[in-house]
Amino acid sequence: MEKKKIEEFLKRKFKIGDFNIAKLAGDASDRAFFRVETGEGVFDGRCTAVLMVTGESWTEELPFLNVRRYMHGAGLPVPGLYLEDAESGMILLEDFGDITLEQAVEGLRDEEMIPMYRHAIDLLLRVQIEGTKQRDDECIAFGLAFDVKKLMYEFNFFYIHALTGYKRARVIPADELIIRDGFQDISRVLAAESKYFTHRDYHSRNIMVQKGVLKLVDFQDARLGPLQYDLASLLMDSYVDLPDSVIRSSYEHYLKRLEFDYMMKIDHAKFDRLFDYMVFQRNIKAAGSFAYLDCVKCKNRYLQYFKPCLARVRSAAMRQKELHPVYEALARYIEELR
Repeated sequence: MEKKKIEEFLKRKFKIGDFNIAKLAGDASDRAFFRVETGEGVFDGRCTAVLMVTGESWTEELPFLNVRRYMHGAGLPVPGLYLEDAESGMILLEDFGDITLEQAVEGLRDEEMIPMYRHAIDLLLRVQIEGTKQRDDECIAFGLAFDVKKLMYEFNFFYIHALTGYKRARVIPADELIIRDGFQDISRVLAAESKYFTHRDYHSRNIMVQKGVLKLVDFQDARLGPLQYDLASLLMDSYVDLPDSVIRSSYEHYLKRLEFDYMMKIDHAKFDRLFDYMVFQRNIKAAGSFAYLDCVKCKNRYLQYFKPCLARVRSAAMRQKELHPVYEALARYIEELR
């Protein structure tokens, strides 16, 4: 949508003068984002807001709006809502600025990164524990889960778009059986775990840093899942290769807070094993998405993250012998796994 049309729309809605409209860098979705600025402070006293153009009209509440409403009510730091217009497909939101966690930690020494990631862990625990305690079945996230069907859908997405699509692999029947059985086994193990409110994309590009405070965006795919899902998403991030010391410190901080602040009894060996299973699944899923974006959506800037994702898959498989067969079968066709 042209900036002029957006400005005309906003003028009709707010009944004030000129707006400055600047397009923001987009994400992997088809949505478009714009920063809207006015000198008149009409956005709850603020002069800027972010306009999300969804590209579609709607008759039922969008997942983004539904989940935002729940998370806001649960006291989680999501953007305030200024305007939603179903007919035009526009949503006007609080402006959290431009600094992501990825950008905030760039160039920092390990000891400087650790406090920031501990803050991210603390916020994650609020999302998972407090978000689950305040359950509201009107929030669609509580009707969705990382069950076997969903986890297998993500594995199969990788099989189609990364293995046989991007890599053009011709998988022999014996290896296909090993891969599909391995995916099924991992999915069953993860789906059997207790489920908590899960952001689903809790990583460095969806955590904004505004005046030292962490804020959340891109939460519309929230659903119930194991604790390890968002933890793996944060610490084994597709976009930031965290130093081992930061991963170790953050992981230990997470477990310590679960045990001492939330009074949860943790079997550390089991938690570690499930974390590796989740790292394997989550990064397989991410690699499949990057291949799809390249081959189908022609967004090739994400392909640079394909190999780092598979390096994390390899590391997780090396730590858990149950993952060796499926890993070895995949590695026969994907050199980035070797």
